[in-house]
Amino acid sequence: MAKQQQQRPGPQPQARKTAPAPVRRPAEKKESIFSAGSNELIFGRQNFILMGIGLALVLVGLAIMSGGAMPDPNKWEPERIYSPMRITLAPILMVAGFVTVVFGIFKRKPEPASLPNSTEA
Repeated sequence: MAKQQQQRPGPQPQARKTAPAPVRRPAEKKESIFSAGSNELIFGRQNFILMGIGLALVLVGLAIMSGGAMPDPNKWEPERIYSPMRITLAPILMVAGFVTVVFGIFKRKPEPASLPNSTEA
């Protein structure tokens, strides 16, 4: 006779415990660092114009400071390297550009004028 395999009594499968459903809270809107409310930007139009002017001043100062190439690489011309345009005007333009950018960042937007309430009947 063939032996029949006997099944061993094993541990009963237990029902899995499920985690309690998370409590839903009302959706809190996280404020972005780029906005000051709904869809309004922190900086106004005038701020961006000032920052753009400052950036342009810095770039013009860098271009003036770099100057041009020496006409003859074998000849040293200190008048070209140490010209007043490179050592005076360019740094002044760059500092003015940085000051303009900082002013553009810190300038507050003009508040919208609120309409006066008319109490006339």
